[in-house]
Amino acid sequence: MRKFVMEEGWVPKKLDVYVDVPDIIDIRNMRSNGLQPREELLPETAAGDGEESPKLLADEVIVAQLVSMGFNYLHCQKAAINTSNCGVEEAMNWLLAHMNDPDIDSPISQDVQTPHIDRSKIDTLVSFGFEEELACRALKASGGNVEQAAEWIFSNPSASAASDMDVTTSSGAAVDTLLPDGGGRYRLLGLVSHIGTSTHCGHYVAHILKDGRWVIFNDEKVGISKNPPLDMGYLYFFERLES
Repeated sequence: MRKFVMEEGWVPKKLDVYVDVPDIIDIRNMRSNGLQPREELLPETAAGDGEESPKLLADEVIVAQLVSMGFNYLHCQKAAINTSNCGVEEAMNWLLAHMNDPDIDSPISQDVQTPHIDRSKIDTLVSFGFEEELACRALKASGGNVEQAAEWIFSNPSASAASDMDVTTSSGAAVDTLLPDGGGRYRLLGLVSHIGTSTHCGHYVAHILKDGRWVIFNDEKVGISKNPPLDMGYLYFFERLES
């Protein structure tokens, strides 16, 4: 949910967005009950089974934003394709790094596929301690530049967290041991909200439900909050109930 918009001249403007957040969330009806009668699991398809690599087309949203900045349309298409449509920033970085390529003005091949990634560059990032899947994504987003790929990883912590989650959950037995299943009911425990009229002023504060009362944490100031802004949070925290 967007809390800010960019106005003319790239000036950020804060939006007051209200969210109706319940005290208790029940998602038990969304729980999977496993394989049911007359259902069958889809086969696992491993990469490199002889199937043709999917053709990658440029994301026109990314291309349009780059063109609006004054870049050549064809160059923008190539940038989007060579960064696997990861985003405007990644595509622009690729553009700036490849503007003088001898084939930058060559037409895009109709048989264009997912960009090839140099194995040695993947190994370099893996040697830094990154997971191989994350290294591949970063290299695609940076056009194959190792330094920019490392910077992309540090600038996108959510991508790193998702990779760690995939590794953690790769073994079903380990997950069952470390993360026992529980109920599907969750109680609102806390939230983070922003105090201020714009993106240029104010700061973030936290509200925590403690002993049945809401407490506000505002830097060194801590006190009881009679009317916590439960509908204006930027980040919400829930705890799972036992039943």
